[in-house]
Amino acid sequence: MAQRFENAGLVLGPVSGRSAALCRFAGYPDAEKSTATLAVVEAVLDFAEGLEGVDDVGEFLELWQLAHVWGHTPDPYVELPPLGTANTAVAGHLQTLLEQLTPEHLRELGIALSVSHDMVALALELVEEAAAGRREFRVMPMAAAEVEDRLNEERIGDAVDVLLLESPGDWPPLQRAALALALVWDVAGLIAYTAQLSSVDALPAPLLWQAAGADHICASARVPVPGTDLLVWAKVGPRPFDRRPLWSQAAPLGLWGWSVDWQGTGDWPVPYQGGRSPSMAAARWRAQWATQNLLADPYRATSPVTDELLITPR
Repeated sequence: MAQRFENAGLVLGPVSGRSAALCRFAGYPDAEKSTATLAVVEAVLDFAEGLEGVDDVGEFLELWQLAHVWGHTPDPYVELPPLGTANTAVAGHLQTLLEQLTPEHLRELGIALSVSHDMVALALELVEEAAAGRREFRVMPMAAAEVEDRLNEERIGDAVDVLLLESPGDWPPLQRAALALALVWDVAGLIAYTAQLSSVDALPAPLLWQAAGADHICASARVPVPGTDLLVWAKVGPRPFDRRPLWSQAAPLGLWGWSVDWQGTGDWPVPYQGGRSPSMAAARWRAQWATQNLLADPYRATSPVTDELLITPR
């Protein structure tokens, strides 16, 4: 079997515990307590790792866009993002696995992966559309369209609430299918994270992280630019995130921002690179790579905002 995910072990550790470590890295720390969740994640990882015809592990990064493709009814007026053969196979295998689970196990996965209420609502609309056939476009006044959209949102919201109010064994088929579809999107994202970690063959240079304050959770590290008196700053910290989990037992998903800046000539920070990650570990990993890449050639690095050079030519 091809070991295309082997390098992910640099971050996640031994293969025997990679599913739990992957869930923690991707912001789902409670998933490691769910046997059903880890079994599904491991089964999909094994399938993707043994899939033939994949020349570059980076192909699996397309799984991050699955929510924009998988489950959508073809529309001649809407061009969906392309999804390669390998990613289609992974998504199909994952869909089959989830459809075979009992409703109780689907609920367990939904809680473990903090499945979003809004994403389940979107999935239900897609499932209903697939079951009924695409709705024909109707020309109507804007005010009437707004009223119809509001009423449909309320109806979908009530339908999603059935997953909360009814026991799993009493879920209607469409609601169960919608939960399975939303979980396909979430688990596919975990495979994409594994592919991202596997795309490098070494860890980034470590940084000495220090807490910036006791009243909030964040950390920073500073590294001198060789041959200069300049410093590069790497920072990570929590960011507001309003994604609401469907079940109250699920942990709200966190979001961590990371940034890399350098000290300008006037001692002000000059932004270089930044982004958001689902966990502190993931944010640190991204910040450390950005810092290493910056220091690899600091004399050509510029700010994406001002185009200011890190080191001004003299």
